[in-house]
Amino acid sequence: MFGLMEIQELLSSYSNLYPDMQVGIVPTVLLPLAFLSTGISVVATFVAGLFGVKLKAEGPRKLLELLLRPRILISAMILNAVIFFGYKGYEHIKNGPVPLKVQSFMNSNIEFLKAPLAKSNGLHWEQNIGEGIFASGTIVGKELFVGTKEGHLYVVNLENGKVTNKIFFGKFLSPTPVLYKGYLFFGEGLHASHHMRVYKFDPMSKKIVGAYKTKGHTEIFPVMADLGGKDYLYQAAGSDGLHAIDPISLKKRWHFKDGHMDAFSLIDGNDLYIASGVPKEEIGIKRPYAYKLNAMTGKLIWKKELPLSSWYGPIKSGKNICFIQGELHVKSQIGGLNCFSPSGERLSSVIIESPVIGKPLVSGENIIFNDFNGGVYSWNSSSGVMNWKYAGEKKGIKYSYSSVQYRNDGNLIFINPRGSIAHLNIDSGKVLKLNLFKKGEAVFADPLVLKSGYIVFGMKGSIKFYKKAAMPESKVVLQ
Repeated sequence: MFGLMEIQELLSSYSNLYPDMQVGIVPTVLLPLAFLSTGISVVATFVAGLFGVKLKAEGPRKLLELLLRPRILISAMILNAVIFFGYKGYEHIKNGPVPLKVQSFMNSNIEFLKAPLAKSNGLHWEQNIGEGIFASGTIVGKELFVGTKEGHLYVVNLENGKVTNKIFFGKFLSPTPVLYKGYLFFGEGLHASHHMRVYKFDPMSKKIVGAYKTKGHTEIFPVMADLGGKDYLYQAAGSDGLHAIDPISLKKRWHFKDGHMDAFSLIDGNDLYIASGVPKEEIGIKRPYAYKLNAMTGKLIWKKELPLSSWYGPIKSGKNICFIQGELHVKSQIGGLNCFSPSGERLSSVIIESPVIGKPLVSGENIIFNDFNGGVYSWNSSSGVMNWKYAGEKKGIKYSYSSVQYRNDGNLIFINPRGSIAHLNIDSGKVLKLNLFKKGEAVFADPLVLKSGYIVFGMKGSIKFYKKAAMPESKVVLQ
């Protein structure tokens, strides 16, 4: 190669001038120069050949000498720095919050009318808003409020499926809104987002009435509590830890920061339980932990190391406080539950061959949970016995974010990412009924169960309000 031979020739000439000098090749310095010289030679020769010109051997060498002049190198360094920091600045702005004034301007007219789709058998109504729905909606009166990954909050008439309003927020509305004392509270953003807010939204006037800004992302729903005559809103904010906020004034009550917290909190009396996870960029550097705090003051009571990350909130089964386990940011084939006593003593645990995800259900001593690959389990937290397991379409399933839910009759409904809706017997895990949401449309949101049926949300904007129907155990229906 021409470039490498030139460098060897230069090294030989230096050896002749300084016979006592020992020449050492530092690849990190010389190899880039060799590759650059070779690249220039190839490109220059090719371009010259297009015009029928034959370059002299020293042509590329002269060009390389020109490029290695201090002025050229400094200019290149400055240009690279401008490009690098410009890109970082763009990323920072893109992942940051939308200014409140922009939101206000965009919401000067929020009327957005869209009729439902034609009725189908077994449905109250069907709608498609054209934007992906990652989390379940919330009912206020006769209206359904649901956020989208495109950053809008839609209002849908619960009785007929007609869309009436579209409110702009500008960021991925990842959590389900929480209704508390007449207002909706919800966060925004994803893992890369920063300085995300918790919004206080008036469902009557359809307006943002306040916002609390964190330094992290607020992609999990907030938890509300009334303790000692005071209202508390607990919001996990990723690397910015856990915020306790007054939901009336939206002022900070306390802030606890220790690890990456994406999970919701569990409030038990005046105690608060939460766990941390380890994002991909911190694996091997930090460890996940379970925490018990004073819910009113934020004071740490105990902290216990966990074997795996906990990306969703803990649950209470009897006197046991159980934390879900599983890595979501790296490929993993292990997960489970780890249970502690209120004093922090390690009790029972279970290990399965998939990360655990979603919000578990508690039925007596039994914990019902689903995994990353679309399986559902019933486990007795006191005896440590696995009651049953529903494997579902295990092959090829992943990102099963939708949580198993109770039906009106006490049995279960679970939806995997492919939109397969499984109705399961709570005691045996036996399939009562199967039906398909919509071919080719993924489902990540929890089903919203109501007295008159259940609502399912899709990542292409489909919303289906299914009618409540009898589901005999002996019948399996595919539709």
